[in-house]
Amino acid sequence: MADNDYAETAVKRFQPRLPASLYEVAWQYSLYDWYSAVQSGDIDWELAPEHLAYLTPGAKSELFGADDSLITVYADLSDPENPQLRPDSDGGPVEIGTYTRGDRFRVGHAYPANKTSSMTDYSITTHKGADAHHIAGFRDDAWGTNNVQDRFTAWAQSEYAETVREQASEADASLLDGLATLGDDDEQMQALGEAFVELAGGEDEEFDSLITVKVKDPEADEYRYPGEIPVLNDVMVEKKSARLESISVEDASGDGVGYVTGNNEQVTGGSPGLFGMYGKKQREHFPDIDTKGSDAWRTRPLSFDTAAAVAAADSIFEDFFRGLGNNRRLYVLPYLAMRRDELDTDTFEWFYDTIYTALRDAETGPDGTFDTELETLVREVTDGAAADGETDFDDLVDEDHWDRVRFAIVLQVTGNPDRVYFDTLDGIFQPAALEDAHNDVTRSAIFEGDGIFGTYPSPESSPYLGLGLPLVRRILYGDYFGRTTEPTRTSRQASETPSVGEIDDHEMRRVRALLTEGKIPLQPLLEEYIHQLVQDQNESFDSDSDYTAFPQRSVVEQYTQLRALSDADMLESTNTTFTFTTSAMTDEPDSRTDRLESFLDNHDALDADHTRAVFLLGGLVGRITAFQSRENVSSTLVRRYPIDYLTKQTVKEVTKEVLQMDHSYAEAEEDRSYWTNNRYTSRLTDAMLSADPNEWTMSDAELQWLYSLGISYGLNDTRVAQADDHADAAAADD
Repeated sequence: MADNDYAETAVKRFQPRLPASLYEVAWQYSLYDWYSAVQSGDIDWELAPEHLAYLTPGAKSELFGADDSLITVYADLSDPENPQLRPDSDGGPVEIGTYTRGDRFRVGHAYPANKTSSMTDYSITTHKGADAHHIAGFRDDAWGTNNVQDRFTAWAQSEYAETVREQASEADASLLDGLATLGDDDEQMQALGEAFVELAGGEDEEFDSLITVKVKDPEADEYRYPGEIPVLNDVMVEKKSARLESISVEDASGDGVGYVTGNNEQVTGGSPGLFGMYGKKQREHFPDIDTKGSDAWRTRPLSFDTAAAVAAADSIFEDFFRGLGNNRRLYVLPYLAMRRDELDTDTFEWFYDTIYTALRDAETGPDGTFDTELETLVREVTDGAAADGETDFDDLVDEDHWDRVRFAIVLQVTGNPDRVYFDTLDGIFQPAALEDAHNDVTRSAIFEGDGIFGTYPSPESSPYLGLGLPLVRRILYGDYFGRTTEPTRTSRQASETPSVGEIDDHEMRRVRALLTEGKIPLQPLLEEYIHQLVQDQNESFDSDSDYTAFPQRSVVEQYTQLRALSDADMLESTNTTFTFTTSAMTDEPDSRTDRLESFLDNHDALDADHTRAVFLLGGLVGRITAFQSRENVSSTLVRRYPIDYLTKQTVKEVTKEVLQMDHSYAEAEEDRSYWTNNRYTSRLTDAMLSADPNEWTMSDAELQWLYSLGISYGLNDTRVAQADDHADAAAADD
């Protein structure tokens, strides 16, 4: 079959609707995997797609190239009336060799997902790690399964083989009969076991191997592996289909409409689902905890072919995840958002070559190529969507291939049990939009020239303050929020690491909200901002550094993040007393007074008297601290009044003492070397007196974060025109 014919076969097996769940994505991946297999050159016989969907060619990839990793028994069925094991003159009944990547389809291995010790493989090829005595079939207890003899007994004589034999052609039925007849021949089975022990070098030799059977039938001159023999694959499919009715429930099948196919057919609900969502390692099998199967096939009805593809998808997905530490895996699964009648072979091949293969073959890990490849693909897709004006599933009918690509995102935390914490079918447009908004913020006037953050912190000091930053993967991986937040006030000093996947996973909780809800609540974000700042400041108190004991860079990173979230309409502020929308500051400030006035006017969060008062108080603390640092005063105001000291109960006290200190410094500095701060003090007094702070409705997190922002502003409030100093001095004289 030509390559284009394989692509045409895959296209014909696409679903007739747009993907609406991860099940459809898994079905697509089974087609890409089949196409990859037939393209690889490792399949030079006609392997039906429906058979490949049930196989697990990568399940034991760790055995590729390992010594003694493939045990092959030879069954000569060329004479149907007299089945024999291969005679010693031709090499004997069994060989011990090396399992290679090129063998992975030929052996026809079907391995249970999340296999436990009591489960058995569906195919005649099986896996076993045991001593030679066990593998020879000489262990006589219930645990002695998966050996060279029971391939002819337990497997070839099973009810599944019988079901297939009844429906098979005469030639295929005779092949199954021949295997079963060998199983009944005690003399030949004993000889097989003894031959293996002798070849192994003794009963105590240990093996970790696949055990398979090569067959010579009347029509063949050579022995063939089971994957090359359709009737043996049929038995494997029958056994696996039966298991799909009872993996985590009983009798989970019935007549219904396939969840993926939309066809009226026999469906099963016994699939373990993707990532083991409904398998034995999960806490809940079904919403009603009904394991009898009466409703299982109604809950998630899958055709048996679809269920098999879903079961095998986990092994395919293993090439598409990025480990995030602490047992967390983020799966990034690109797929085509196309219906079958919209898809042609050129588009299928383009997606397979350009996207599927590129990401599958990328090396994972911090030093791998996965991150770079993902960024490249995401940018191509989002640029294509932007050019077409589309950011969702609407109007998917043009000819732009990139615009037909979507990325499913899944966060799984492995353990006991494995858990999926969130999944989405369209998981890159929000991060891409947030990246664009973030880069717009760092290009704004406030970060340039005489902008308040134009000089410090420097872009080189932070991965989030530069220009044109590639942030999509940082957002997806959680670092974007992990860098700016801490789950608790003392989490860095906690005696043990917060449990993975729980509420204190402050990184991925916000990724989930962004991808699945499109909004991030402001109030809890501010709370964790403060946790971060308090811990940063406490660490600076304990440091011998000459730098000011204030986490200015962290505040500016948080400020940038808030503005980006707000500009991208991804910030939910219903539970806060202020919003964080901003207006563009277009004019170059003529003075520091103009700059402050512009900052206040262009931030909605500073419109109210109480929020403006807190910010101005922070600004004055920052200004005085900068002066104290210049004068080598050790007990600076940021040390006397750290971030978490300020509350509604202490704000009046702090304001009074800060104003007094400002006045004292102004009087003491006869040469006016003290930077007078009339632009703060004149506004602060009126704003602070407009209402009793005890009546403010703002939370401590809101108050302390605005105070921190003010301090950062005050520490940076230098440069522009020097006229400010003279104006402040004149005001002081008045």
